[in-house]
Amino acid sequence: MTTIKHKEIQTVDDLFDFLKHETQSKTKAVYRGVKSIDYKLVPSIGRHKTNNQRGFNTKREILLLNTFREKAYPFMENKGHSTLELLALAQHHGLPTRLLDWTKNPLVAFYFAVEDSWLDERQMKPSAIYVWRKSLKGEIVPTFEPFELTEVRLFLPVHLTNRIISQSGIFTVHPNPYEPFESKEIEVVQIHPDVRRQLKKALFQLGIHSSALFPDLDGVARHIKWLKTDIF
Repeated sequence: MTTIKHKEIQTVDDLFDFLKHETQSKTKAVYRGVKSIDYKLVPSIGRHKTNNQRGFNTKREILLLNTFREKAYPFMENKGHSTLELLALAQHHGLPTRLLDWTKNPLVAFYFAVEDSWLDERQMKPSAIYVWRKSLKGEIVPTFEPFELTEVRLFLPVHLTNRIISQSGIFTVHPNPYEPFESKEIEVVQIHPDVRRQLKKALFQLGIHSSALFPDLDGVARHIKWLKTDIF
């Protein structure tokens, strides 16, 4: 992993300095916010084991996805999903897959990094933003087979959900989802625990909050809980 090119985010002003830097950057990027610097770029399928405590491999992963296809079929409006689209749908509903969620909006990444700002900051390690400076040209083409990749690819589903649209979401598809993804094109920006609560309030003022990013009843309830209880 590359060394950190941006100083640690310690104040709200540091957030705006980061945004200014990104706006002026000549290289487009995608962003992923995580709650702890310890969280590596491992897709969810690589963070789980099977029900008999065996690690997943491609064969077991495909079996898992086929089981989802079979059980979810009655609830699908579109019955003709490609394998990539099925993976995105499964990911959206919480099934472990070889996809990782990213966003083209750095503010959204900051939200996910500081979402649980009410937790005891003294017991938390820094949050982090992964910045992948990757050219998007020619990559957002959902025609490749996800289980035959030799390199990480970007993927934007054709059938966009409201959440993906609201979050400016995009996926990476990983040929080896059982190991951390590392690249010289990736930068890591740490967020000091003490500033997380302030950042979440600043993001709210900028229109980035759970009700906006999750445009459904769950998002509305989560946002009201944050506004009206002691976790604000």
